[in-house]
Amino acid sequence: MDTSTNTNQIVFLQGTWRAILQDQPEPFAKGLLADFVSANVLASLPTHTTLKHVLQECHASEALQESYIKSFLGLRKVWDKLTPESRHTIIEYGNKCGMHKQGGLRLQLLQDDAAALTIRWDVAARLYESARDEAFRACCVLGLEMAQPRGLPRDNEFALLVQNGQDLMIKLLRERINTDKTAVAMAVGYVTPVAHTKLKRNLQAAYEECHSAFRAALLHWAVHHTAAFGIKVTGQLDAAQEAELRRYVDECLLPFQQRFERLWQDTDTMSSEPTLFEKVRRCFQDPVLH
Repeated sequence: MDTSTNTNQIVFLQGTWRAILQDQPEPFAKGLLADFVSANVLASLPTHTTLKHVLQECHASEALQESYIKSFLGLRKVWDKLTPESRHTIIEYGNKCGMHKQGGLRLQLLQDDAAALTIRWDVAARLYESARDEAFRACCVLGLEMAQPRGLPRDNEFALLVQNGQDLMIKLLRERINTDKTAVAMAVGYVTPVAHTKLKRNLQAAYEECHSAFRAALLHWAVHHTAAFGIKVTGQLDAAQEAELRRYVDECLLPFQQRFERLWQDTDTMSSEPTLFEKVRRCFQDPVLH
């Protein structure tokens, strides 16, 4: 293999693996590249790794060519499960590195990828972040310190914190859905299958963020108001007391999880008809201003 071919393959692998990982922070779980990296290389890597480390191990194990072939085959297997952005990036790297020549990589965008690539997900993300910050501030007024660093939580009834907090979080998740649907409708006119997949991924990520912050805020409140749970503390909570509070908070979060699951099911079967959320519609008409 000549030097130029080797260099092209390295550049292609770097770009492709980065596209597959998308927004995964480093170090990432090595299993995410299980379909694209030599098994021997994968076995030699720690549980979490970086792209630089993966390439170093490929070189050290002389498994670059094997990983290239495995990535070539793996892409065909997962192609329709990737995001339009990832597919677009991989195709660009394939063209740049000459992978389409001599019967090489021949991957194409899916039918509605071109339309999906015009959707302003970046604007939708900024709008969601603004709505999230507003919701977290409303929670803070109640006594739920959702954001770090967490201050001293205000007095309140724990049952009211649980109910009002989950109401605010569900409202926020609905806003994430409506904002994304508006972004899709303004760009494409209807919810394409690819956009639907992206919308659901965004919803799942928002739920995980909300659940984590909500749980931490409830625990933070409980630790500062142990008397509300009949716990007498002279100094710090002991391990058993902390474990009991965590168990109770987790039980209290089950209704929130169930409400999210119903919301997820509704999203899974939602109509492809265009939906415009008037609250954010203007932001997509003139996204530069927002």
